[in-house]
Amino acid sequence: MFGKPQWFRPKTIGWGLVPITWQGWLYTGGWGGAIALPFLLLIARHQPVEAAAWMALGIGGLTCDVWQILRTYRAPRSATAASPVASGGKVDDNVLYILDSRPGQPVATRNYNLQVRG
Repeated sequence: MFGKPQWFRPKTIGWGLVPITWQGWLYTGGWGGAIALPFLLLIARHQPVEAAAWMALGIGGLTCDVWQILRTYRAPRSATAASPVASGGKVDDNVLYILDSRPGQPVATRNYNLQVRG
C-alpha cells in the first residue's frame, strides 16, 4: 500500500476514497499522472494494444491500493489499536477474564455457564 489511510476518508456514496489532506491530493494526482501520461504517449505512438494493457495494469494497481486502504477502515479497532501485541503485552487468546465475580458463584454468558473451582 502506497497511500496512507490518514490521507483519505471512505466515500459516502459509491466505492472508493476521497482525499482530505494535501498528501492525499498529491497521491491521487500522482496515480492519475502515472496512468494517463504513458497511456497518452502510447496512443500517440500508435500502439493501442500496449496502451490498453498499460491502462488495465494501472487501474488494477490503483484498485488494489484503494482496496487495501479501505480494508484498514473496516478492520475492527479492538484488533488493531488495543491489541496486547501493539502495547508490548503477552498474548493469550485462550483466557477468559471475568471481573466483578465472587469466588464460587457461577457466572453465565450467552453460550456458557462458568464456575470457579475452589
